[in-house]
Parts: sequence; C-alpha cells; structure tokens
Amino acid sequence: MGVLHNPKFRYLLGEQPFYFKFWKTLFYLYSKLVFVFYTPVKVYGRENIPDTSYIFCSNHNSHMDVALLSASAKKSFNHFGMLAAKDYWFDNWIRKILINTVMNLIPIDRKINGVREFSIKDTLALCQSFMNYNKRCLIFFPEGTRGTPGKISKFKKGASTFAVNLDKPILPAVIFGSHKAWPKDKVFMRPSKIIIHILKPLYPKSFLKNSNPSNSEQAKAIDEMTLKLEQEIKKKASFLYEE
Repeated sequence: MGVLHNPKFRYLLGEQPFYFKFWKTLFYLYSKLVFVFYTPVKVYGRENIPDTSYIFCSNHNSHMDVALLSASAKKSFNHFGMLAAKDYWFDNWIRKILINTVMNLIPIDRKINGVREFSIKDTLALCQSFMNYNKRCLIFFPEGTRGTPGKISKFKKGASTFAVNLDKPILPAVIFGSHKAWPKDKVFMRPSKIIIHILKPLYPKSFLKNSNPSNSEQAKAIDEMTLKLEQEIKKKASFLYEE
C-alpha cells in the first residue's frame, strides 16, 4: 500500500474530520486573543507572503513560536504542517491523537543504524499532497531546536532540502520577544511585546541552474539556499537584538 493510500495519514491529504478542524480553530482563536491582549504582537512584512504554498522558517526561542507564525500569516493551525519523528509521535496512538488536535504532523523517520523504516520519499509525498490542498504550508525551525535569544545557531539543511525537492519557496521570518513572553524554563507565559518580521521569500529556482539538475547541482543549491536563509535571518535578528 502506497503512503498516500494509507488511512493512517488520510487527515493530511484533504478535508480534515470535524474534530481535528474544531480544536485547531479553537486553539488558533485563543492564540489570537493572547496575542492581542496579553502578549501584543506587531507584524511587519505581510506583503512578502506568497500567494501559494511555502515553507515558513524562523529563529526559535519559545514554545509559542509555531502559534506566532500561524497568527502572523493570518492562517489557522489547519493551514500549517510540521515534520515530527515517526517513532515518537506516530507509533503511539495516544500521542498522535493528542498532538494532531492542534497541529498537522507529518512523519519523518529517524535513522536507526543508518536505516529509515519510513522513507524520505514517503515523507516528501505526504508533504507534497498536504501542500497542494488549499495552498497549505509547512513550518521549519532551521536551527533544529530552541536556541539562545540573540544568537542564531548554524542552520541545518532540512528546510532547503524540502524546498528544492518540493519546488516550494522558503518564507524567512524573525521572531523577537517570544523568549521574554514564554522563556525556556517557565511553565506559564508572561506579558511582553513581540515583534515578527516576515522577509522576502527565497525561491529554489534562483539557486538551480536548470530545470533538470544533477544530484550534485541539487546538493549545491541546497547548500547555497541554506546559507542565504541563515544570512537573512541573522541579519534581521542582529538588528533587532542590538536596538
């Protein structure tokens, strides 16, 4: 059975069941209230958002960053997906149901002894189908984990790899202030202003020399796109943290 015909992932491929949509919409509306009255958010650069599917990438300093990116695009959580480790989030049905009430998780398998049980090809197929429905998008944090506020760690290649293979633009963004509103070591949020800058999108075609690139040309494009993404986010983040 192909991954696109597997009933386990049906919720990613089209119109979602009511109970999935209901909780995502409810959580999104709750987040909007928080971002207006408790941690006021100012967004710059919405004119840079493409009228198509894209991969949203930003720095990552707080648990609230996913909700902030969703709100900055004025789209509910139904509209965004994230990659998640299959062995942790999908092989346990309780975790799968709980987390998918607020996020669309797309499985990616971690290598065990150099082998993936669930192939990257299957993950790409799910991402492509997910994004092709109603211009939905993905969220990536290229640092790979929550970083230190004011310091951008070296970016991993995942976002650019998916952008090139899916032929989708990357939309860079910089979040400033979420580390104060919900710090790493705190259970609850606290009142604090947050600023989000949405930067100009990066298109894979700008980094590929032709429409049918070789593996080496594709790898080079991924490296160059990753570097450009890191430079753009670092530049804006440095400006914000120095103010």
